[in-house]
Amino acid sequence: MQIKVCGITNMEQAIALQAMGVQYIGFIFYPASKRYALEKLSLADVANFKPAGVKKVGVFVNEPLDNLLHIVKNAGLDLVQLHGDETTDYCENVRQQVETIKVFRVGAAVPDFGAYEAVVDYFLFDTDSALYGGTGQHFNWELIKGSNIPKPYFLSGGIGPNDVQGVQVMEKTKAGKTLLALDINSQFELAPGVKNLEKIKIFINAFI
Repeated sequence: MQIKVCGITNMEQAIALQAMGVQYIGFIFYPASKRYALEKLSLADVANFKPAGVKKVGVFVNEPLDNLLHIVKNAGLDLVQLHGDETTDYCENVRQQVETIKVFRVGAAVPDFGAYEAVVDYFLFDTDSALYGGTGQHFNWELIKGSNIPKPYFLSGGIGPNDVQGVQVMEKTKAGKTLLALDINSQFELAPGVKNLEKIKIFINAFI
C-alpha cells in the first residue's frame, strides 16, 4: 500500500517523510486552506526538494489554468490534484502537461466519475463537505466497495491510525483491486501543516 502525506508546510518534515518511504508528498496551493504551502514556503523551496522515489503533488481548487501551470513548472511538481469543480476539458489541458488526479467528494452516493476516465491518470475519493478540502471525517467506504473503479485511486477522508484494519478489508473488495494509495493528513497532525512523524511512521509500518 502506497502512502501520500498531504498538507506539508515544512521542508524538514518533507525530507523526513521521504526517508520513511512515503511515495507521495502533497503541497496545497489553495489560499483558503489552513495548510496553504505558500504561507510558509516559496515555489523555489518546493523546486529544490528533489526526492528520489517520491512524487511531489500540488493540490489546486478551481485554479486559473495559466497560474496552475506556472506553479507546476516553478515548483517542479510531478502530479497535480484537482480538488474543485474542474471540467473535463480543464483536466485534459492539465494532463497534457503533468500527471493528473481528479478528486470526487463522496456524500450520500458516489459521484459519476465516468466522464473523467479518459482525461485524468488517477482518481481520489474524499469526504463531501460544503467547503473544498479536508474535513477530517470519513465517508462511508461501503458506498464504493462494490464498485469497479477503472483508474488507480487514492483513498482519502479523515484516514487515521485506527483505520489499518478497515483498509485491509477494503483491499479485498472489488474496489480494492485498483486502490493505489492512502491519502493522510489531519489525523496525523500536531497542528495544521505540522505532522506527527512518529504516528505516520507507525501507520506506514502497519502496511509493510
